[in-house]
Amino acid sequence: MLIDFLNDYYQAELKSIHDVAGNQHLIGNSQVFHGALFVKIFKEKDMFYAEQHVNQVYAPDVYLDSVIFEDNYVITLRNRHLREFDSQAINEHSAYEFGKLLGDFHKQLTGKVTVTTADLPLSSQLKQQVARLQSSVYAEAAEASLALLKSDLTAADVEFEQLPKVVLHGDFSVRNIMHYHDRLILIDFERSHMGVSYQDFIKFFYNEVKSSRLRQKFLDGYETEYSFEIPSHALQRCLLLQCALDICEYHLTHPKKKYGTMAQQMLGTIKNNDAVLAL
Repeated sequence: MLIDFLNDYYQAELKSIHDVAGNQHLIGNSQVFHGALFVKIFKEKDMFYAEQHVNQVYAPDVYLDSVIFEDNYVITLRNRHLREFDSQAINEHSAYEFGKLLGDFHKQLTGKVTVTTADLPLSSQLKQQVARLQSSVYAEAAEASLALLKSDLTAADVEFEQLPKVVLHGDFSVRNIMHYHDRLILIDFERSHMGVSYQDFIKFFYNEVKSSRLRQKFLDGYETEYSFEIPSHALQRCLLLQCALDICEYHLTHPKKKYGTMAQQMLGTIKNNDAVLAL
């Protein structure tokens, strides 16, 4: 019924395409917009509004329309010819350019769009996430990791409250960096929310840019666009736990588990009394 409605609304012939993230995506040509469409369908309202608000500022030439149909939240974009970046080709130059790309994103969006923000202290957020994982396969490891951070929580709460907040991409990784014409762009903003800039580095550093040399090049590029303060060891560890818990929650509802064993590796890092950002 939804696709029939959209086909009529856009005078289009839309068809579903596969997407590993779990959201339904459609493509097809529209007579209303005189071109190809890329349609994203969400069940979660916060993701819908994040995608909508970020695209309206970051990619106004691509954003076309938003529709709410029953319990479906629809974002309609121009379908661009994008080329993926080869994750095996990350070098000093590309790491620097990725840093500039994310710094520019934070600069462009912060203060200009509305996305979700957590009002609770970081420690309370962590405790809530651990509670949500009770009775899951991740419960024991999550509780043990939180216990290991007990002495870090107070200092981390204070520092997290004081650090400036930015509009985070929420899933910054090579798979969401695309070549478009002669430049790099970011895509997929449904997980955008407010936080400290370091939060957008964690999965990227943990999984894709592991050497201190490339991480420093990334930060060099980032700081050409936006200032950055390295969080303390205590805050890094707490934010690493939050990232791991986010992945655990995601995998409970997405059986394809696109992050593999990253969450377990992060929890192992916490157990080893380590953090992520080594320069």
